Amino acid sequence: MSVSLFSELEISKLYNTLSTDKNVQEFVSETEFFKKRNKFGAESAEDFIGRAVWYAYIANITAFNVQYKENEQINFNMESNEKFENFQDAIQLLGSLLYNVATNDGNIFLMDSWYDSLVAIEKEFVIEQPVEIPNYCY
Repeated sequence: MSVSLFSELEISKLYNTLSTDKNVQEFVSETEFFKKRNKFGAESAEDFIGRAVWYAYIANITAFNVQYKENEQINFNMESNEKFENFQDAIQLLGSLLYNVATNDGNIFLMDSWYDSLVAIEKEFVIEQPVEIPNYCY
């Protein structure tokens, strides 16, 4: 188990792909955490998703820095309009990012509610690929 650091381009593409997807926005708008945070309609689903990805990005850098005693900087001015061509690539990256917000000894640097929101997105939209096991493995 190790902590991988994701590039700013990967995070930007994830941010853009998830936050602008109407299906993800609709899904998130029905979650309890979104409803609780937006009791008075303060934040759009798009902004909520973007904020969750942004926090996961910061948690990833923090976990990496703590795990390896590094000092990777957080880029507060990431700007890119790029998106993933394949939505499932974004969902796969989301799963990897979620894995990498924790150090090897299990310290997670993302608040449970944000983490749970991103996990819910991943679980809702991931398409599992069946794995064929050759019969000689039985």
